[in-house]
Amino acid sequence: MNLKKFAPLTVATMMSLVAMGTVACGDDSSSGTSPVVPENPNGQVTPENPSGNGAEITNPDDNGQGGLPAETPIDTPVQPGDNTGDTPVVTPGQQDQAGCAAGQASAPVAFEQSKFNDIGEVYKNIQCDEKVVFIVRHAEREGFTGSVSALTEDGFEAAVNAGKKLIGEGQFKYIYSGMTRTMQTALGIAAGRGDATFTITYAEGEDGNEHFTVVSPEFTADTIPALKDGWFLKDKDARDAYMAADSIKNVNVMYAAWAYDGKYAEAFYDLEERSQELISTYLIKDYAEMPKYTVVASHDQVLMPLTVWATGRQIDLKLHNTEAPRNWLNYLAGVAIIINDKNEVRYAPIKGMNDSVMPDGTVIDGGIQ
Repeated sequence: MNLKKFAPLTVATMMSLVAMGTVACGDDSSSGTSPVVPENPNGQVTPENPSGNGAEITNPDDNGQGGLPAETPIDTPVQPGDNTGDTPVVTPGQQDQAGCAAGQASAPVAFEQSKFNDIGEVYKNIQCDEKVVFIVRHAEREGFTGSVSALTEDGFEAAVNAGKKLIGEGQFKYIYSGMTRTMQTALGIAAGRGDATFTITYAEGEDGNEHFTVVSPEFTADTIPALKDGWFLKDKDARDAYMAADSIKNVNVMYAAWAYDGKYAEAFYDLEERSQELISTYLIKDYAEMPKYTVVASHDQVLMPLTVWATGRQIDLKLHNTEAPRNWLNYLAGVAIIINDKNEVRYAPIKGMNDSVMPDGTVIDGGIQ
């Protein structure tokens, strides 16, 4: 089965499909096929960083190496880039919201690649023959990292508001990385949609301060630990050596220099191959085996490189710039991975929060921090 390119969208994929043992969407017992991407050069998957997202990291925790088996064989790589086919494309809002007539194929929507699209706008414009995985960074968290770092009250409210943008018909599946903050993000989005209820409590933490927490005993979501920070990191020692040599205080500066300019290559996996591996191993498989909508809550050191790759580096998250703007991926921002019934895949950078207006009238994109 071929994954053809859409036209004239900037980013698309060409994949071969084979059976896969572990999947993120649909029934794990399914024998459906999955897009295949190259393994990393060492045939080894780096385990996640158990200490969290790293947006404010000044002394990164150990990410380690090894631990998870590679799950897909080497085959045809996925290539983002310009498309040359003749598939019709419309702008958001043009297609018939009533859906496709029998036997009629809908036209894909041309989402912006150089700026973040509102997640609700993308949701409303998913065609009747398309399915989508919304993978986003968790909402605003407490000031410390770690597996139990929770959302702030504002963060949880923002996740609920993002979920309200997804209200409508259709089956939703929820996935998170295993961290408390990603579970609460997925829960907040589900609650905003009306798929879950929750209880808010306040409890004293180990630091002696009162902390906000939210629980929902009936909320059901899958956990994929590989979606934690560390997915793109290949060699921690090389990372630390680069940081020391270049006096880098924030590891995310390294991530940006690597994703855009190829610097510090010894510390990271190949961006293209690793992005392909993440998508085809954990996020999409054969169209027929996927739910209509999937929401995945992950972390910025996963989402920033993935979004840069998926947009063909058109999105501006260049934290390594020496002059302003120096952008980074905001909370609840990431990428929509859209697949149609022909297993054609395309992408849209997304934001779950609204833009903000500064006192001087400057508009801050809700996908940029």
